[in-house]
Amino acid sequence: MAETKVVEDLTAENKPKKKEKKKRKGLLVFLAIFLIFAGASFATVHFNLFGAKTALDGILKKTPFAKSTNKTQTVDMQKVYKKQIADLQKQKEALQSKLSLLEKQNADLQKRIEDLTMKITDLTSKQQDIQNRTKYFASLLQNMDSKKAAKIVENLLDTNSQMANDVLSAIPSETASEILSNIAPEKTIKLLGISNSNQKTNSEDISILTNIYKNIDPKVAASIFENMMSDNTKYTLVVRILKSLDTKTSSQIISNMSAENAAKVTSSLSAFR
Repeated sequence: MAETKVVEDLTAENKPKKKEKKKRKGLLVFLAIFLIFAGASFATVHFNLFGAKTALDGILKKTPFAKSTNKTQTVDMQKVYKKQIADLQKQKEALQSKLSLLEKQNADLQKRIEDLTMKITDLTSKQQDIQNRTKYFASLLQNMDSKKAAKIVENLLDTNSQMANDVLSAIPSETASEILSNIAPEKTIKLLGISNSNQKTNSEDISILTNIYKNIDPKVAASIFENMMSDNTKYTLVVRILKSLDTKTSSQIISNMSAENAAKVTSSLSAFR
């Protein structure tokens, strides 16, 4: 009986231990199954097996938190778009303003071009008219008596010395020389653009006169210069012009003077500084 009791006592003591072991074993089995299931679920979602990831994303999007996040992102994007639209609108307005300014400037330039074109056309027409009048006037003078022609040129010198010079330039040199030889010495100086009242002539005037006389026939120039040599002031002007001309041109003019005047001019040129 005593042995039976001992066995019963031992059995009673081992029962809690067996239950504890069984409980631990069940827990380990549960953990193993859970880990296997969790791993399988992760792999299924990660690799989107059977559309698991897509389905999960759909479920998550329907949750209140996901809806709130999407709404916040939508609002933020709307702000970005509004700002971009406002910036682009400002750029558009600035470009339109520049375009309007350029169009106005272009219209002003077109108007100026039209005005200048009209002025050029008008001046060209006047120039052509003067040229035609000069040619006509020259043709009349070269066909009349040199003394009568000289009187007309003298009158023209009083009103328009440039016109007189243009007319004489359009006449053959021999005829022009005859006309100039019949003009009073005090009148011929106006062909140079110098009035009788002028006592001094600056370098610019001399330059202009030099350009005129380098293109005039040497005979005509000699005739004009000889008519000016009786006045000391005019004679000084003649020497200065001859000094400014190239040697060939001045030599041709002097060779068409009388021997006395040629000698006087040559002596003055050699002493001129």
